[in-house]
Amino acid sequence: MTPLTMFTYFRDLSQRSLNTFWEIARIMVPIMILIRLADTYGIIEWISPVLRPIMALLNLPPEAAIVCLSSILTGLYGAIATLPVLIGHDLTAAQLTSICVIMLITHAIPVEQAIVRRAGGSFWGTTFLRLFAACLAAILIDAVSQVTGFLSQPQSLDNFSQFARADAGHWEWAVSSLKGMAILFAILTGLLIMMDVFNRFGVTVVINRLFAPIMRLSGLDQSVASITTAGILLGLAYGGGLIIAQGNDPAISREAKYYALCWLSLCHGLIEDTALMVAIGGDFWVMFAGRIVLTLILVRALIFWHRVRTKDHLVRK
Repeated sequence: MTPLTMFTYFRDLSQRSLNTFWEIARIMVPIMILIRLADTYGIIEWISPVLRPIMALLNLPPEAAIVCLSSILTGLYGAIATLPVLIGHDLTAAQLTSICVIMLITHAIPVEQAIVRRAGGSFWGTTFLRLFAACLAAILIDAVSQVTGFLSQPQSLDNFSQFARADAGHWEWAVSSLKGMAILFAILTGLLIMMDVFNRFGVTVVINRLFAPIMRLSGLDQSVASITTAGILLGLAYGGGLIIAQGNDPAISREAKYYALCWLSLCHGLIEDTALMVAIGGDFWVMFAGRIVLTLILVRALIFWHRVRTKDHLVRK
């Protein structure tokens, strides 16, 4: 790389980082302010007990519901803005990983499932599938941890004390919020560099090829396998967009699109989103390999169930 080329590259990278960060900040800052006001006026203390039964089922503190709801409604970065409500809780690595997995599976449902619907899937069906999978994943992580001791060590969120600490004074809260946003900008820039390196050196292509056998094992039709793997790595909007673009292709059946969209609903953005959750403190292998295995099993079970229902319907006829 010549000095001029390097300058152009870093200039473009900085511009992309700033543009992306601005879009994220527009989501996060209002949520951070709302959470601050909610904590100041006792709204969180009022909401948390209402959601306690659901969180108790998942062995998570009631305040975790705030993070999960923010993830569902606004996305990963909106949920990250609410993480300080968990500071001070004695979380285990399994509990934090469960929260991260819930965020990975259920983030931005209103927006992403609208894309799924436009691509030919069911909005409510895939929404239920995502919520069910997230709860099942959290229950399984907790059960394995309780039985084997895996990820049972304490996991502190003190690194988020620089991220809008809830019990600080107003000035200290504002300063810590700015520090937290600066840290997030550094993480975001690192993720953009990582994705760029993966694309330039063909790592993304290799990962796509490695996923081909998993797609076949899960029962997906070959006509949507490449589209699905692209979405798994790059995001539901990307994968859904490809399916929408090829919606009139006669080689892709309605059934094949449906199962591909189920896959994408449960497992997408596998590189960037997982890396972000690792930075928070979630376990990589549970969030990466565990999420893939859970998705494979659920999609395969869904295909089997639909085939059994079809056969049963034909027998009754």
